[in-house]
Amino acid sequence: MYTITEILRMARVKYSAYPHCLAGNIYQTDANQLVGSYKDLRAFRKTDRNYASWQAHHVLEYDDLDRLGIRNHAPAYNDQLCILLPKQAHVKRINSILRGDNPPKYQATARELRSAYADAYELMGDYCGGGEAKIRKELLDIISAEFQKLGVR
Repeated sequence: MYTITEILRMARVKYSAYPHCLAGNIYQTDANQLVGSYKDLRAFRKTDRNYASWQAHHVLEYDDLDRLGIRNHAPAYNDQLCILLPKQAHVKRINSILRGDNPPKYQATARELRSAYADAYELMGDYCGGGEAKIRKELLDIISAEFQKLGVR
């Protein structure tokens, strides 16, 4: 098991507590991404109308933990590391690319999943004002840290 801050430190993603959060542990990265557990991000959305329609996205998808046979080594679904995304970016871009490249009904290797995440996060854009390249790097570094912590090669 691991904590969100442990993964952020392993990934060398600079972050600080998000000052406008009244519920849970939400962090803001150098690229302005809001990071927290699925549970905390969902609670936060209810307290800030600016984010009410945004969605929590598991940086490393829960289904992929199953596909790699490592779900039992990861935190529970509600406690896993997520970012807050505009609904359109989550549903139309990220999920469609991830599932198009690697449909959940098929097996996938860590290498194939890394490639799918790289493709998906290539299309993130500058959704939070932190810079497209910086956003993508943070996300891919988080994936690498989670894989490392979970023993995936």
